Amino acid sequence: MPFNGHQRISLLVLLLAGLVLKFLWLGNNELSHDEPFTVVMAHRDLADLFAAMASENNPPLHFLLMHFWVGMVPLDEAWLRLPSALFSALTVLPLYLIGSKLGGTRVAWTASLLFLFSNYHYAFAHEVRAYSLFALLATTSMWLLIRGFGTGPAKRYSWLLLALVNVMLVYTHFFGWLLIGVQATCVLLLDGLRDQRTFFFRSLLATVIGFAPYAGLFALRLGTSVEQGTWLTAPDPEELYNMIWRWSNAPVVAVLSLLLIVFAAARTRAKGLAMGLPLLWTFVPLFGMFTVSFSVPMFLDRYLVYAAPGFALLLGVSSRNTGLRGRWSNLPGALIVTGMALSFTPWKTNGLRPSMVVSQCEAWRDDGPVFIHPTYYADTYAWHLDRQLVTEPKDLRENLEARRVYLLHSIQDLRTMEISAPQLVLVVAGSSEEDPARSTANVLGPEYSISGSLEADHKVWVHRVAR
Repeated sequence: MPFNGHQRISLLVLLLAGLVLKFLWLGNNELSHDEPFTVVMAHRDLADLFAAMASENNPPLHFLLMHFWVGMVPLDEAWLRLPSALFSALTVLPLYLIGSKLGGTRVAWTASLLFLFSNYHYAFAHEVRAYSLFALLATTSMWLLIRGFGTGPAKRYSWLLLALVNVMLVYTHFFGWLLIGVQATCVLLLDGLRDQRTFFFRSLLATVIGFAPYAGLFALRLGTSVEQGTWLTAPDPEELYNMIWRWSNAPVVAVLSLLLIVFAAARTRAKGLAMGLPLLWTFVPLFGMFTVSFSVPMFLDRYLVYAAPGFALLLGVSSRNTGLRGRWSNLPGALIVTGMALSFTPWKTNGLRPSMVVSQCEAWRDDGPVFIHPTYYADTYAWHLDRQLVTEPKDLRENLEARRVYLLHSIQDLRTMEISAPQLVLVVAGSSEEDPARSTANVLGPEYSISGSLEADHKVWVHRVAR
């Protein structure tokens, strides 16, 4: 189908709408979770950054991009999140192109609007993390795959463009290899991509060569995760539905979406490229990662961000394959898009307030020391204590200690430390016990007594401790 002027205008409108939406409320949430860690990593000099990659579970591309970005912008949440918002807004471009090729303008519009009105994608657009870049590269890669050889002088080298995007993909997140696995599945199973097999495997070879310098470290990190396991637990079966819920904003939209997909798949017998590609793109990662999580538990939520655009595309294609005629054929897509739009809440905060942890510590410490466990929370604490601290990553621990803020690998370490102050404040992050105060008191033993405890932020407890 030729790309006409009407489609160009449609795409321009969607891109502008995406930019406006994604740039709104950028500073609505405080920096939390792994965002301060990304900021600290980005402030490392290049030699130190690459040295840190030896123990980091994410490849370096996003950190490198943020390294140059933080050198140009203020230490402000909105400025730091702007690249993520931009990447998310640009994802509409390849998603629209895929939808247009597989089902025409109506499918392209439906898939694009579902993506724009997704709370799931909006959250990643407002995180200083790699996930929105990951989604953009994954969607672009899928577009280049179905586009195939292209036209004109670039036809001979079009496989190289796919390889380039896939190299960027796997240097952004290791799970990019899973997306490439999905592409291999599509090429092998779908007749509509039969002619792309040589094209794909040539690009795959180039991708492997491009990733070779990092392959040893990737194998080491993967082996460590498989051998030692993760701190997560195996998922419950309902997590499969929960992912559809997250991708659909609300339970009623999730149910309608599943019914629409099942009906369209049954009606078309899931045949053809238009139905087969988004089905594989969505459900091979979803069911595959869910199954693997019983052996090596992982976050299904954010780690499935590369499959989520496939779900929007699947709904767009399914809404066209209901068998309805005339104006009625627009009804299924309109209902799903309306449901997503009505349940889209970009102004809502995530409820996380790590600044309250610092405020509570300052209120309780009485010039005494503050101890933080586990050590990974130091980046978050430092950001909310004094943002300038994150600009000197090599000296972060020493600069915190200069302010009498210390890191604990284990709460039990307090027993062996010489502490002159009669009172201290202990921060315990990621606490999941039913009674964190009692659990911490049991670990501290009779040498210490807890005179006050408060969950200052979600699963982050501040304890006032006397000797």
